[in-house]
Amino acid sequence: LACSLHPAIAAEYAITETIDVDTVPSWFRVGFCLLTDRDHQYAAYYNETHQMVVAHRRLDQQHWNKVALPSRIGWDSHNYITMVIDRDGYLHLSGNMHCVPLIYFRTRKPRDISTFEKMPMTKMEEERCTYPRFLFDSTGQLLFMYRSGSSGNGRRFFNRYDIASQTWTRFLDTPLFDGEELRNAYPVGPVKGPDGNFHIVWVWRDTPDCATNHDLSYARSADMKHWEAVDGKPVTLPLTLSQTQLLVDPVPSGGGIINSGIDLTFDSSNRPLVTYHKRDANQHMQIYVARPENGVWQPHAITRWDKAIAFGG
Repeated sequence: LACSLHPAIAAEYAITETIDVDTVPSWFRVGFCLLTDRDHQYAAYYNETHQMVVAHRRLDQQHWNKVALPSRIGWDSHNYITMVIDRDGYLHLSGNMHCVPLIYFRTRKPRDISTFEKMPMTKMEEERCTYPRFLFDSTGQLLFMYRSGSSGNGRRFFNRYDIASQTWTRFLDTPLFDGEELRNAYPVGPVKGPDGNFHIVWVWRDTPDCATNHDLSYARSADMKHWEAVDGKPVTLPLTLSQTQLLVDPVPSGGGIINSGIDLTFDSSNRPLVTYHKRDANQHMQIYVARPENGVWQPHAITRWDKAIAFGG
């Protein structure tokens, strides 16, 4: 961490302790999860036999207690693990999914990893799941977002968790994104911005081939239920390709944009900044930053590269 920071910042940080957790596979990249809650810390990962494991320790201790969950990864880097703790201290975990039935665990007792149980959520559209994400809405409600379907043919759903009944229901009456069986959205976000709104950007993809990404788009919401374009005009759900008022940059399929190369941040005036790459008029790959200027998205190239960079697959 210290080496990756600006020197003036890095000088303020130093590694004070290193604690081994476990041995894990290194020959493919897959996301683990580290969660710290008050004086408790939890790690979710795949061990050297590819078994899903949750480890727990108190922050004043070095020993990790570990529990193996009934899920094992092959090699797929899509199959990251994500975990969250709700207001009552119950742990929720999801992961190891790439177009497979929903994999979701919750503890039966607060903060007790030995009580994880596998269970469904809503039992709707849970047969082909990918990209799980836990997040909280503007009121602090726990939400879960995931894709149902596949690359080139998928929809994104939000579920809402009720603390009192310990049950999940749909947060939205429709999908957030609907590819209309012709495409699917790859979003970044929702991200809560400095203006208090939730912001989301995405590209559409027509097939599993990443070269078919196209049409960079954006929407925002105060409550993740009611969404609007950058000019403040409301849009109806689900979000679809036909809503051209959401376009940031109409990059065509084959135009050099890829879903894993998009980022969202904010400038000093709280305007969203979207970074991405695409081919310019000379078919050379460039990095762009787009921001709203007078209610209209304006892309700006920040590189002057002189060659094309082909990708696909």
